[in-house]
Amino acid sequence: MVVTYDINALCRFIIQARSNAMKNLAKGSFGALLLTAAMSVAAFPVDVTSIDGTFENTLDTNGNSVSGDGSNYIKWGQGQKSSYKFTGASPLPIEIVDDSIFSLGTLTHKNRQVTGPVLTSTDLAITLGFSGFGDTDTAAGTFVFSHDETLDNGTYQECFLIWCWNEHDGPVDDIIAQTGASVTSSSFILGGFEYSLELLGLSADGSTPENTKRDYELFAKLNATALPVPEPGTLALLGLGLAGLGMARRRKA
Repeated sequence: MVVTYDINALCRFIIQARSNAMKNLAKGSFGALLLTAAMSVAAFPVDVTSIDGTFENTLDTNGNSVSGDGSNYIKWGQGQKSSYKFTGASPLPIEIVDDSIFSLGTLTHKNRQVTGPVLTSTDLAITLGFSGFGDTDTAAGTFVFSHDETLDNGTYQECFLIWCWNEHDGPVDDIIAQTGASVTSSSFILGGFEYSLELLGLSADGSTPENTKRDYELFAKLNATALPVPEPGTLALLGLGLAGLGMARRRKA
């Protein structure tokens, strides 16, 4: 017996099979939401195994780098020194159980009465190591800060928007302002999930009183998505179609 195949029927079978598969995958927005939530839960826990932070692109009022550029501790000024220091969160490893906010570590600002060139801006480059599902990887991001080394003593006012009141004489707070951050930094993969590190910023306003030291906690979160399952190739679909037609022929016989 000679078996012949209808190529048009074969093509229709392949197209219909693919269409049905796509409909089943996308069926119901509620089901899709449940699937997304389930995949997000499945992406955790993961561990933070290392946290490193270095101050880069430091700039003073003369346009030069300040002492310690490229390390986790920078200082500036003549006589007494004002400084920034980054200390990563500890102890490690830190278990991240979901996509909630977690601490990267502490930025310590020591504000002293200084003279000479002072800091105006700096980047804080953060690199984290992660492990989970038998894999390890790293992610990096950068905070960008401006620094206002105010007068050690001067006249200042309490202000809100355009209204000011209560003039004072005395020490003036130095101000740290976050001027930018990589909203999502480099992505990384653990197991069957892709993660991105979102930098969120300081735990409080960046006002440090004169002749004091203040700690600011830095926060971040992880966003996770499941890696897509590769779509079957054309040859696989063709093989499926041939198998289906063969079964149909056998039923007719």
